[in-house]
Amino acid sequence: MSEFPSYDAGAENELPKPQWQKPSLEEEMGELERHAKESGTALDPLVEAFKQAELQELSDEDWENMENCDSRDTTWTSEQIHEHLEGKRDFQKIEDGLKNGATMPAPVVLYREGHQPNLLAGNSRLLGCRALGLRPTVLAIHLNE
Repeated sequence: MSEFPSYDAGAENELPKPQWQKPSLEEEMGELERHAKESGTALDPLVEAFKQAELQELSDEDWENMENCDSRDTTWTSEQIHEHLEGKRDFQKIEDGLKNGATMPAPVVLYREGHQPNLLAGNSRLLGCRALGLRPTVLAIHLNE
């Protein structure tokens, strides 16, 4: 049994669901390049996998096992996130969008066989989902190496 609470109920039923959309390759290229450099992964196959990637709901298990994101911690409050991201991100804009069912680019998660899921982009959006009890949709990149 997961120590993470399920996000199939609660605030999600009271708030309109965000309209997640596939983020543009152009907007996320910097994150793909950073990951390729830090992990030693070839960039071209990562870019091709991004182009083929599809949106899917983030499962509790994948969220729990994604070690490189702050939102694994289920105790975040909106106030704590505002403090944590102060000077880094306009979290108020993200939070308002999540609360109002706005169209937003989905966080990007890399899946590779034999590895834990890896967040490439969207930590602030996932933090907002965690604080509001929303089940996030992510762009799931599946990279076969």
